[in-house]
Amino acid sequence: MTDHVPREELERRWSRLRRHMECDALLVLQNVDQFYLTGTVQDGVLWFPADGEPVFAVRKSHSRAVAESPLRQVVPFRRYSELPELIPHAGAVLGLELDVLPVSMYRQVEKTFPGSTLVDGSMWIRRARSVKTAYEQERIRRAASMLDAAFLDIPTRLREGMEELELAVRIEQVMREAGHQGLIRVRRFNMELYFGAVAFGDTSAYPHNFDGAVGVRGLYPAVPLMASRRKLARGEPVMIDIVAGCDGYLADGSRAYSVGAPSAAILDTHRFILDLNAWLEEQLRAGTVPSEIYRIARQRIENTPYSPHFMGAAENQVRFIAHGIGLEIDELPVIAPRFDEPFETGTVMAVEPKVFYPDIGGAGVENTFILNDGGCERLLHAPMEWVSV
Repeated sequence: MTDHVPREELERRWSRLRRHMECDALLVLQNVDQFYLTGTVQDGVLWFPADGEPVFAVRKSHSRAVAESPLRQVVPFRRYSELPELIPHAGAVLGLELDVLPVSMYRQVEKTFPGSTLVDGSMWIRRARSVKTAYEQERIRRAASMLDAAFLDIPTRLREGMEELELAVRIEQVMREAGHQGLIRVRRFNMELYFGAVAFGDTSAYPHNFDGAVGVRGLYPAVPLMASRRKLARGEPVMIDIVAGCDGYLADGSRAYSVGAPSAAILDTHRFILDLNAWLEEQLRAGTVPSEIYRIARQRIENTPYSPHFMGAAENQVRFIAHGIGLEIDELPVIAPRFDEPFETGTVMAVEPKVFYPDIGGAGVENTFILNDGGCERLLHAPMEWVSV
């Protein structure tokens, strides 16, 4: 049976968002933000006032939106010119998701509401979404269990001479059979992801355009994602960095493997990363400051041989250690410079300390955590130690 979002859950989200809003109303147009506030992703325009009942005007499918969303005002419309009649109380200050909104749609809003002052409301929505309710946390837990299923299955399938693609197909099968939704949403413009990365040997240091540390070749330049036909040699590091999704919500994780023993240098690197990961886990609690965690973590690796290769090889190197995750993979907050607001209870973080060497590959782990006042809950239970098959 379809798991519809109950109205009381939406009301909790509305209340949180309204604490951040600095406008008369938000006009919510991006489908993920609409789902967060309505419980459906049908094509429409959501009028979200600073007080009172939201209005969801839907082009297609109105009947499905009515069936899926508990909003009291779900109305059909065909053209933007109809919106002023459907939304009679247009505010003087109207917030928009300017981080993702196409210019053509922005101009349509200008034309439709000529008396409104348009401002950027994207950060108000993103900050509200950065803290997850118990309902949201449970869906992320279910997604994490799909990752565990894949990570525990990989050692039974890994063999010398197999292609990245062959293992990727198996990982996808295991997670889809466990209920993986398939789609992985990314907010950032032109950033795409399909399940994650399956990287043998130097693939994990291969240059790529994704804002992450793990390299990937992919099958084609047009779609440089997930896996290539590169074959696995004995002793090469295998980095698996994958994302699972349940009911819209994502969990992110990484584990490392090899057929036969990897080099002593790789094993030493992995042990160092596990120690760093244990320290990071101790910092994950409400009240700690992300930028301060990042600063100290960088100090811990500064005078080690791992520093030049931390969080990416060469041009793949990124300046973060962890990112928020939920309906999208790149949510707030981020353990990185300039993220100075303390963590809140209910924040969900994907923490991924890793090291990558050009021409060799990498080591490291990633786990998804729920933060609370006293510490954190790690949602992945698959062993983090290096697995040699």
